[in-house]
Amino acid sequence: MAQYLRKLKKGARWWYKFDFAGSTYFSTAIYSTKNEARKAENRRYDEIINRQHKSSQKSYLRLLEAINERLDYIKTKKSNKYYYDCKKYYKGLFDYIGDKLLFEITRNDINKYLLIMSESLKSKNKDNYAANAALRVYKALFNYVIQNHEVEIKNPCIGISLFSINRKLKYIPKRKDIDEVLEMCDSEERLLITFIEQTGARVSEALRLTGADVSPGHVILRTRKSRNSDLMPRRVPLTLELPKINDDERLFKRWNNRPQFLEVFVKQLGQRTWNFHNLRHRRASIWANLENRPIYEVMNLLGHKNLSTTQGYLQMLEIVAGS
Repeated sequence: MAQYLRKLKKGARWWYKFDFAGSTYFSTAIYSTKNEARKAENRRYDEIINRQHKSSQKSYLRLLEAINERLDYIKTKKSNKYYYDCKKYYKGLFDYIGDKLLFEITRNDINKYLLIMSESLKSKNKDNYAANAALRVYKALFNYVIQNHEVEIKNPCIGISLFSINRKLKYIPKRKDIDEVLEMCDSEERLLITFIEQTGARVSEALRLTGADVSPGHVILRTRKSRNSDLMPRRVPLTLELPKINDDERLFKRWNNRPQFLEVFVKQLGQRTWNFHNLRHRRASIWANLENRPIYEVMNLLGHKNLSTTQGYLQMLEIVAGS
């Protein structure tokens, strides 16, 4: 390690330069004395040594410890569904490769397991949605560890391509199907189905609706993308006449969790399978196809962040016409 003098217009200034582990470290010429430069150099050297030692220690983190830490984070920050999906995918990977040290896990390990998962899905006549979801979850796991523990390892998921998907059009129930189900419903069930059919609301948004969110000609729907994120409002047109309730009263207070009656009635009637989310697709298609609303307006009405998501809803416009 050494310090050097440089003559500048503002006067002579000192700087340092040293090599460590194949890398060169140096400062700008900002120190008034050689002693100041030496002290700064020693501090910089100690920081590098400590970081190298910390990284070496953290590289011995095992898969199970990383999974548990990541799950704790997800449970606090993300949705319950995402938490349980991650837990399922992590268990599959852990059962396959065991409690390896993180730096021992290779791209080949991840890829082999995903191929096994894909073959299992294929044998059940299922597409590769779960395999692709698992890959994203594993990549997020390693990114989380690398960023939060400053581990100098390469993410083994980088370079693994997503599996091809045979994308299918979302089924949109015909008017006749909906009317048959409505005949089986009581007044509250009928109101929920009709509300979602007219607004394209997510079920969670409908159950969250209060009297304060209802105005003549429209409602305010609110959703959050993760557990601790803010509820984001959007205005959606509605011609359906809703019961009068207090501002702080929930309209659909009968249910606290996702209702199951719709799927039961559809099955009893022997119809092709559909649920509340299919009604959301139906409304999106009606807005774009029959009402000729611009796609960006449809995106906002649905509460989507990405246009590509909305485009996926609008692949079946011709199915709605006349139904």
